[in-house]
Amino acid sequence: MALGLAEIKADVFAFDILIVNKDFKAESADSVTLSRGDIVEVLKTSQEDTKINVNETDSTTKYLVRVFGSDSLKQGWVPKNILETSDFSTVLDGNDKETAELQKKAVIRELIETEEEFSKDLQNVVNRYIKAVDAATAPRTVRDSKDVIFGNFQQIAEFHNMVFIDGVKYYADKPSMVVKTFLRLERDFDMHVKYCKTEPVAQEYLSSNKEAYTFFQKVFLNLKSFNGFH
Repeated sequence: MALGLAEIKADVFAFDILIVNKDFKAESADSVTLSRGDIVEVLKTSQEDTKINVNETDSTTKYLVRVFGSDSLKQGWVPKNILETSDFSTVLDGNDKETAELQKKAVIRELIETEEEFSKDLQNVVNRYIKAVDAATAPRTVRDSKDVIFGNFQQIAEFHNMVFIDGVKYYADKPSMVVKTFLRLERDFDMHVKYCKTEPVAQEYLSSNKEAYTFFQKVFLNLKSFNGFH
């Protein structure tokens, strides 16, 4: 059963999930940028020795918050006056359509951020490893086995960086329409299945081919040395 508004107001730590009521830009290294509608979890307050009422106006008290559903790194200190309980309470009761829409947009923002990071990681593999295999300095056996090693990885990277992310962003302000992107691109996701089926073959090749294994170890160590990659 959803908590009542009075119960939530009584003590923020009795129910430490709040909603951001306006955009906030990080003010320091230990702060975090938030958007209106984000749902956050309160981890700590700058005045834990006193009774906290999130609805009181106080520009000095700060909360250490973590964006709800994100990893532990996406957290920081923010002023308590950008947070509130009332809207989130009505979301729980299902009575506030506007706040429910904000919550949906927050989910889409998180989806976009996650997809951007994933797409970046995919492209890093292309730039760092696939291009190294394409270079004339790569062993002939490795170049000839490019398709065995990487399968359709580059195709997947291009899909996420040039197609899927744009489709999600297109409906960023219309969360209920995002499903259209998934339906339109449904068959394109089959390429991930194909990659998963061929990946064991790539692993077997690398474990049994000393020249290929040595080559990729050298590429990795060079990247780590010159770019701080690890």
